[in-house]
Amino acid sequence: MRLSFRPPHPSRDRADAVEILPPLAVAGPAAGEPERDADRAGRDAVDRVEAELVRAARAVGVAARDGCAETAAAASDAAALARNLDALAAGAGTAGARGLALGAAADTLAEEADGLAGVLVQAARHLERTDAQSRVLETEMVEAAQDSARLVEAVATLARQANRLALGATVEAVRAGTGGETLWQMAEEFKLLSADAARAVEAVRALNRRLSGPGAVAAGGVATSLAGLRPAVATAEAAATAQAATARHLAGTAQDLFAATDLLDRDADAAASAAREAARRMETAQSVGAGIAGLAGGLAGRTVASLRQAEIGDRREHDRYPVDLAVRVGNWGLGRVLDVSRGGLLLTPPEGCAAPVGARLSLDLRGPGRMQVLVVGTSPRGLHCALADAVSEERMRDALVAIEEENRPLIGAATGGAASVGAALEQVLAEGRLTRQALFDTTYRPVAGIEPPHYLTAAVPVLEDILPPILEPLLLADPRTAFCIAVDRNGYAPVHNRARAQAPRAGDPAWNALHARQRRLYDDRIGLSAARSTRAFLVQACPQDEAGRPPLREIASPIRVHGRHWGALRMGFRI
Repeated sequence: MRLSFRPPHPSRDRADAVEILPPLAVAGPAAGEPERDADRAGRDAVDRVEAELVRAARAVGVAARDGCAETAAAASDAAALARNLDALAAGAGTAGARGLALGAAADTLAEEADGLAGVLVQAARHLERTDAQSRVLETEMVEAAQDSARLVEAVATLARQANRLALGATVEAVRAGTGGETLWQMAEEFKLLSADAARAVEAVRALNRRLSGPGAVAAGGVATSLAGLRPAVATAEAAATAQAATARHLAGTAQDLFAATDLLDRDADAAASAAREAARRMETAQSVGAGIAGLAGGLAGRTVASLRQAEIGDRREHDRYPVDLAVRVGNWGLGRVLDVSRGGLLLTPPEGCAAPVGARLSLDLRGPGRMQVLVVGTSPRGLHCALADAVSEERMRDALVAIEEENRPLIGAATGGAASVGAALEQVLAEGRLTRQALFDTTYRPVAGIEPPHYLTAAVPVLEDILPPILEPLLLADPRTAFCIAVDRNGYAPVHNRARAQAPRAGDPAWNALHARQRRLYDDRIGLSAARSTRAFLVQACPQDEAGRPPLREIASPIRVHGRHWGALRMGFRI
């Protein structure tokens, strides 16, 4: 039978990925070997501890996720508040600038209003002088009119007298006859004088009419207009003075507004900074909550893995081998078988097949043929099934012959390598090069500036000396071997193969993740299962990782030092 491997479906919750039900049906004790009550009680206790751990991890995960959601909402609100406060600060700054500009404009208006009031005061003074002069002019024009009237009367009297003289001279000339030539001349002169006087009278009368008529009325109107204009000028002066006072008050108010908006701007900036800091802390709290959820799930997973690999918690009656076999599940369609053993298998059912515990399924595997199985447990990995009849058990035993035969040399290499490492460790203890306390030291001191984290322990210098001569030959003995490392019970690898054990580069996590693999903790589910397994060997499938490296088949064997479990030898083989 050809084995193939593929990555399992990733779980959303690390705690959910832990199987809290038996992966396979626990068969009864072999003939002549009744199960001891202590063993049964121990397994029951392990089951209860596992269930409580997983329930607690899930509760912590749910609470952490809820807290993360609330914290994320609060962080979003705080960020929105910070943005609003920033906008308020910007608006306050703009308002302050406008208030300052308004104050300057108000100061200018006050100055101009003061200047206008001064001009109006001067205009009022000029109006007063002009009014006085207009009244004097009016009086003088009245007096001139009176004088011209008297002049008219005098000239009229003169004209009448000249006319009488002309008439008298004419009468006397007639009486005188030829001797009255001189009298005729005098008469003519008096006539001319009378005519001139009459014309002068008319001219003076016309002048008098002009002085006493429209001219006098105009002079009086000017005086009256000037008299009416004085209150208007006074009102305008008072208005300009009031306007100047209002403008100065407005300027003061604008200055107060600028001071208030400047204070508001500073307060808004401080509040926005506080809101941003609150949002940052909430985001940190959200990350911490997510880390707590992951840590709870990871802690439960690691604890359960440790319990499962301990002798008291190991519920496997048979060795399980990871595979990837196509299988038809009744009328549901195609599924996948992910591992097999002499007692049962792990099934990824087709979509829509949700068989409950206790359900009986008919499977048709490529190679072994038709089998009847009973669902004894469920987990995110799939359905854990036990073989339901003797025919199915026989067909599975026949199929496992080829699988075990294929894995036998690989298992032999892993178990032999683990024995060699254990012997080497016992030798350095006997020689005094290393103490038991240093060998089993679990104080992992992080190396600064390296990502992913690297650690040192008290045993690293000696382990770097004795492990490569054992691990490198095992790596080169089979071309299918991808890695061969020794890890302690916590998954710590003090030494990696030379191809992967290059010195780490500070600040280059991508290079370190690919090359610098020594002195690291491999404490994922697969790593801890390998490191803490107490079975003679453990076969697992290593799925394709994020770096794109192909899936591997891994075989681990425990390393014991004077009977004490130190860790495991892990060997990965290319498919």
